Amino acid sequence: MQYQPRHWLALIFLSVVWGTSFFLIKNGLETFTWAQVAALRITISFLGTLPVLFFFRKHFQLKDLKYYFLVGLTGNGIPAFCFTFAQIKIDSGIAGVLNSLTPAFTFALGVLFFALPFVKWKLIGLLTALTGALFLVSYGSPGGKEQIWYSIPVFIATLSYATSGNLVKAFLQHGHPIVIGGVGLTSIGIPAAIYLFSTSFWELSSEPEYITSLSSILVLALFGTVLASILYFRVIQNTDALFGSLVAYLIPLVALIIGVWDGEIITFNHIIGMTAILSGIYMINSKRPFSFIRPKQLR
Repeated sequence: MQYQPRHWLALIFLSVVWGTSFFLIKNGLETFTWAQVAALRITISFLGTLPVLFFFRKHFQLKDLKYYFLVGLTGNGIPAFCFTFAQIKIDSGIAGVLNSLTPAFTFALGVLFFALPFVKWKLIGLLTALTGALFLVSYGSPGGKEQIWYSIPVFIATLSYATSGNLVKAFLQHGHPIVIGGVGLTSIGIPAAIYLFSTSFWELSSEPEYITSLSSILVLALFGTVLASILYFRVIQNTDALFGSLVAYLIPLVALIIGVWDGEIITFNHIIGMTAILSGIYMINSKRPFSFIRPKQLR
C-alpha cells in the first residue's frame, strides 16, 4: 500500500502525543495524588468525548454494551491508574519504553484466549521483549529492586491494553471506533468523576504547581486520550494495522528524549533494554522477521 504524507504526519503526531503523555503524568503528580491524576484524566476525557459521541449515537448497539464497558475498563481505566502509580518511582522515559510491550502481550493473550495462530518466531520475540524489560528495570537505574516492584503496574497496564485490543478484534469488529471509545469512556468516566469529587482535589489550588499540573492533565486527557484515540482509529482505517504498529517503535524514543530534556538520566543499560524490547516487538509484528538473512533461491 502507498502511504500518503498525511499518514506519516498523523503517525508522527500520535507518537509525539503519546510519547509526551508520561511527562505530563509526571507533571500532574507534582500536585495531585496518583489516583487523582488518573481520575482527572478519565473524567476530562469522558466529558471531552460526549459531544463527539452525540453525533455518532446512531452507531450505538445495546447488545455490545458489556464489550464497550470492558474495552473502556481495560483500554483506559486500568492503564490510567497503573501508569500514575508506577511513575511515583519510575522515570517517565522508562515508563514510555515499557509501554511498548503492548504488542508482545497482545500476541500472548491472542494465542492463549482469542484463537490467534501460534508462530514460533513470535514466541521468541515475546521472550526477547520480556527479557529486555526485566533487564531495563533491574539494571537501568540505581534501586533495581524498587524499580522492579513499581514496574509491575506498567506490565499490568500493557496487559490491559492488549486485552482491550483483543476484545475489539474478537467482539467489536463491526463497531464504529468513536462509539467504542466514547461509550467505553462514559462507562468508566462516571465512577471516576464520583471518586474524584470525593477527594476534594480542588482544595489543592493553593499548591505552587497546581496550574502546571492541572494544565498537563487537561492536555493529557484531551489530546493523549480523546483526540489521539480518534486519530489512531482513523489512521488504521485509511492504512493498515502494520503501519499503525509503527507507533510502538516511536513512542519510547519520544518518551526518552523528553525525559532527558527534563533531566532524567539515560544509561547504556537503558539502551540495551530498549533495543531488546523493540527487537522483540519487530519479530512479533513481522511476517518474516529473518527473511533478510535467508539466501535467495536459485532460479
